[in-house]
Amino acid sequence: PSASLPSRRDRVARTLRASSLRGRPVALPRLLSGRGASGAGPSGARGARTRGAPGTTAAFKPMERARGQDYAGAAACFVDAFFLRRDGGGDRITKGELSYLVGAQKKDLVKRYNQKSLGTMFVIKDEETNEVVGCVGAEVQRFVGATPARRSENDATGVVSDRPVVANLAVASSARRKGLAKALMRAIEEEAKAWGFDETVLIVEANNKSATSLYKKLGYKAIGTEPDAPNLKVDENGKVVEAKVKAVTMRKSLKEGMAGTIENLDIAEVLAKVAGAGGIAYLANGIASGTIESPF
Repeated sequence: PSASLPSRRDRVARTLRASSLRGRPVALPRLLSGRGASGAGPSGARGARTRGAPGTTAAFKPMERARGQDYAGAAACFVDAFFLRRDGGGDRITKGELSYLVGAQKKDLVKRYNQKSLGTMFVIKDEETNEVVGCVGAEVQRFVGATPARRSENDATGVVSDRPVVANLAVASSARRKGLAKALMRAIEEEAKAWGFDETVLIVEANNKSATSLYKKLGYKAIGTEPDAPNLKVDENGKVVEAKVKAVTMRKSLKEGMAGTIENLDIAEVLAKVAGAGGIAYLANGIASGTIESPF
């Protein structure tokens, strides 16, 4: 027999909880407050939207902490970005499964971030529609080495520590390339510093090249891998099913000055590129673009 709605949603929410893949005003860069084309096409007209996908007028409200119905909006934004727009999931998923997934995602976000302990979520909303078009959250989790303690299988070789985990970063497709993701990441990193931490960590699917590329540009480097981290996917029949994926744990030092710069360098990658013919150019371009901080 099929599971009831509450029990199945609880099970999906638990899987989301096991996986880390994925208020007060916060100042945004000036470029995020101006109007512009919606990015839908040459004419600037808004294009077709995936089921439940947030739209945007390219004018955004000030970033704020999620509260109330913001979690439902953030869930829809994340599901659209992470499940529907990847691998054709939006073409296969049924209406009922989409409802399950969004409901479970909302439940997971509330449990992670709407609590008295250290955990919060920031959202950015469209100025006219008031829909959430960007979100990111962070919570403190117990780790054993580079693996969440709940998945460490009693590994006694790693150092046990509490670490702020960044997750659920998502930007609506119509609001991309406007600096929202970087602004959200800066805000959540400042939040982690306010909690007293000098680092942030995140977990990302190894095959999600666009995400890993963004995080590398923001100063994150890989510190560990999991061959079978829990996750969800939309199967060929449009059903939401549990899956195992290879995941990478990435870390960024939030220390000021040279200490943070050195910790965030991927030494092996830097040495390999410097050893090549374009080594000096690589360093110069890295410093100019901000992916490598100048020591001077």
